[in-house]
Amino acid sequence: MLGAPVVALSIPSSSEAMVTSPDSESNATPPEEGIYICIPLRFLGTTSPLIIDDGTPRIVPISSSICICHTGVGADGRALCDIAVRLALDYRYVYGEEISLEELLEALAEKVQEMTMKAGARPYGCALLVACLGSGIVDGGDKRREATMYRIDPSGSVELLNASGDFNSENERRASLAFLGKWNSQKEQDLRSQLDSQQYTTETQVQDALLSAVEETDDSTPTQSTPNEGKSSQTFLYASFTRKGGLQISRITRETRGDDVTSTSV
Repeated sequence: MLGAPVVALSIPSSSEAMVTSPDSESNATPPEEGIYICIPLRFLGTTSPLIIDDGTPRIVPISSSICICHTGVGADGRALCDIAVRLALDYRYVYGEEISLEELLEALAEKVQEMTMKAGARPYGCALLVACLGSGIVDGGDKRREATMYRIDPSGSVELLNASGDFNSENERRASLAFLGKWNSQKEQDLRSQLDSQQYTTETQVQDALLSAVEETDDSTPTQSTPNEGKSSQTFLYASFTRKGGLQISRITRETRGDDVTSTSV
């Protein structure tokens, strides 16, 4: 799958791997339950006067528990995000409630697959990452559906990217990774084994892990170099999607000077 590499990490509500250790800083904020996404902003690393940063969204909220991210052909991704927003609005207007994950996935997949059979048209040249925070506690309170992430391919097929979202035991809950876009298969496996086993005691650790993962595998991300100062910089989009804070998106520039790496959030 072509397109900028996207990495997403879902963190459950409680897990032994997520508990802050007594040796950690007392003022450290543990990561909230939710989904964290990182995308490289390739073209913003260039100095071409032909490129205008108009703030076009790459991650779009659909409801209080669902958001969509796209990679590939940007125009196609924005068109599908507009369709998803319209589907959610129409559903709320008719039924008076937010659209469910199942309804959204089915309707979006139909729209995408429709273009593969339409005469005189081409398929959408993008893939979608649909992130859902889950439905909370169901079935009497002893079973909880955690955050899930799905991919919709240009063919219209839907695939679950992370582990099953239904857990009956606290010990079964753990962080789960999802990859989208152009990834080296070997690097993906190495990063998955590395990030799955990592303990995240603060949201800063989650951010640094995702930024490093995208930076390591995205060889096509342009860098701004300053020969006189001997440093280079890359721009990334980082988003946290939680029940408490909703969808929060920030642009992060990482500057590298020798072995020193500094991050600036905007």
